[in-house]
Amino acid sequence: MYVFEYILDKISSLFKFNNYPLDEKAYSIMLHVAGLSLRDISERYYVTMASRESVKRWFHRFSRIFSTEKRFRRAVALDETVVEIHGFRAYVWSTVDVDSGEVLAIYASWNRNMIVAVKFVRIVLDRCLNKPLIIVDRGHGIDGL
Repeated sequence: MYVFEYILDKISSLFKFNNYPLDEKAYSIMLHVAGLSLRDISERYYVTMASRESVKRWFHRFSRIFSTEKRFRRAVALDETVVEIHGFRAYVWSTVDVDSGEVLAIYASWNRNMIVAVKFVRIVLDRCLNKPLIIVDRGHGIDGL
């Protein structure tokens, strides 16, 4: 239980308001790091009665401790948007660094398919020095390809 005690020690100084017990927050954070989704933690297994958004905030607040120690990889958010130009549809793909908000890459295409998506992910990975954790809409993060 050394890991659990370490987490309890770290989060005791992070949270000013403790509407939920610290051990409940620590278990939620540990299970999310282990791979359970926010929905599983808050709704399916009832680890905590807090909402998914609360568990997400707890995790992000806790992950700031390790961001200075470089234990967590850089997270990159990937998104695509449909734009209509003179009656034609174009798809604009973009990636943003989650921590700094910096735009890393933008790509436009006439098609929206798996080939274009993989091509854009390759462009992003070529521009990043390390292999970032890529976060996409409606899905879990995927490791660098």
